[in-house]
Amino acid sequence: MSPAALTLAALLAGSGPGESSQGEAALQARAAAASAKTDATEPEPEPEPEVSSSSRAQARPSLVVHLHPCLDGRVALETLHESLRHELGAGLEFRGAAAGQAGDTQLLIDCGSGGGSKGDDSLLLRVIDPLSEAALTRALRLEALDASPERAAESLARSAAALLRALWMDLVLDREAVSDSSPRSPASSPRVLRRARRIARRPSSPWQLGDAFMARTFLGEGAPAWMLGEQVQAVHRPLRHLAWRADGELAFRRVRVDLESGASRINTLMISAAPSLLGWAEFPGSGPRGAGTAAIYAGAGLRVGAVRMRSPDDPGHFETFAGPLATARASVSLGRFVRLALDAEAGWALIGPEHAEADLRLRGPWLSGALSLVSSF
Repeated sequence: MSPAALTLAALLAGSGPGESSQGEAALQARAAAASAKTDATEPEPEPEPEVSSSSRAQARPSLVVHLHPCLDGRVALETLHESLRHELGAGLEFRGAAAGQAGDTQLLIDCGSGGGSKGDDSLLLRVIDPLSEAALTRALRLEALDASPERAAESLARSAAALLRALWMDLVLDREAVSDSSPRSPASSPRVLRRARRIARRPSSPWQLGDAFMARTFLGEGAPAWMLGEQVQAVHRPLRHLAWRADGELAFRRVRVDLESGASRINTLMISAAPSLLGWAEFPGSGPRGAGTAAIYAGAGLRVGAVRMRSPDDPGHFETFAGPLATARASVSLGRFVRLALDAEAGWALIGPEHAEADLRLRGPWLSGALSLVSSF
């Protein structure tokens, strides 16, 4: 029996006929107090958390693009979307012209002061970015706006990507204010912020793979004049103005020498690889799909490999070859994904083989050049 029931029974037992009204009043007061005390000791159930249907989990920065109707026919929308994907690269969730949601970065493109009239080449470009909690508007003038909708879309995509990178660069420069433990907005997770920083620092085509025809000459005494071969190259640009490069090379030269037994030929085969660290700069071109974009590279590295000298009387064996190098490259884009590159290399072979009978050795300074066809992505 509960304490309230025991109190009620005791009051009924101790009250007489004349005290019924006073007992009932006291009973009601004490029962109410006991009930309030009992209710206060019982824990109330916690309400279940509400899940907002408008919020969505994000793993990557997302971008939506809205083009004002006044630009229909003057800017090719599909080309604009394709060029933006290429300029900003991987790591971005591109949602096209979809309706903006919480956490989306919005790119709004409107007509300029001329209201979209013929001959008016002014545009208004506005970016609303929840990651940096900033909104930025820029007025642009596009010379190709009426000449070619595709060229106008490509130029507009480059300007929009540069504007968006400028906003996200604040996330890189202001790491203390935007720490991984306290993101700026509820819609931006630490992972999204890290990817936005990476997009801001990375160029549009970070990877380049090439195949090259090369020629190498050693300037030391007794070295072969020229060695011809093929080179496979890989260049990665993780940051603006900083890159690394690795190449693998196969070169061959049949060298005519004088031995004690008479004139002979020694087949010289060289297999090597060279990692190097580069600084680079790029200059955008004005051709369609980025044609004419030029880039220059310069850096230093190390070439390591093996050389085999084989003659009719001696099968030979592979010996170590190694030395530091300095390299430079100039490339020009033929389109969005294809480039033509010219490489130059100078080095010094500190370790190299020497033939036992002939005056033939691979040591000392060398020069080489390579013409390569490059795929960038």
